[in-house]
Amino acid sequence: MPAITFPLEIKEIILELLAEDDSDKGHLALKTCSLVCQAFLPICRKHIFENITLTICNDYVMLSLATSHAFERLLRETPKIADCIRKLDYTILTADLTSTSIQESLKRISRLEFLSVQYQDWPGLDWSNNRIRPTLLHLLHLPSLTHFKMSRITDFVVSDLIPCVNLKYLDIGAFTTVAAASETTFQANLYEHSIQLREYVSGVGTSAIIMKLCSARRPDGQPIIDFGSLSKITVTLEDPNEIEALQELFRHCHALANAHITHIDF
Repeated sequence: MPAITFPLEIKEIILELLAEDDSDKGHLALKTCSLVCQAFLPICRKHIFENITLTICNDYVMLSLATSHAFERLLRETPKIADCIRKLDYTILTADLTSTSIQESLKRISRLEFLSVQYQDWPGLDWSNNRIRPTLLHLLHLPSLTHFKMSRITDFVVSDLIPCVNLKYLDIGAFTTVAAASETTFQANLYEHSIQLREYVSGVGTSAIIMKLCSARRPDGQPIIDFGSLSKITVTLEDPNEIEALQELFRHCHALANAHITHIDF
């Protein structure tokens, strides 16, 4: 019986379906398929490296360092993999702040859609005063970015969000603060509109940030974030006085459909 040869398009559909079923297993089956032939490699690689968790924050610091070194080596040896990365969960190590290699690796990423950043140590990373800031801004300002989450960040500069016109989801995690005042070097007229958020999440102790986000303006007078299109909010309160910030947020919402409000008693 003669061998049956399927067109590459059919094989690609099969691999795409396999990727959906295989995601919760670390793409083990897809990794095996990537070794079958050269034609399968780019299809499998697209899914295998779609989500990257960099420098896991735990008690095993050497494990975190090993993860960083593995990431650097991976992109150095195969730069094309950077184009596959869509989601980056990045716990910043103190060592990363002086590492040019990790910064160069991160700047290779060009199609990121989801970015989560947090700092390893207490009290947090000073957003406006650190050596890795240009790299973080590169990731934040990618036009493909739609989701941004941060925690353990201090003095975040709200005006740094001006170029993020495609942002739909913003998550301000615990132990995050916003700079009292900031100037921007971004030309507002280069960006057509304010950020039209669809979902906003505010963690413990971040209610003061809500007031600043609501009042922050671009140089042209338009709001940096337009909460009018917001459809879902998730807010955690720890003090009754924080309700004022929540009321201010509600005043800016015109399309809100879901609101999840949690109060924590200590």
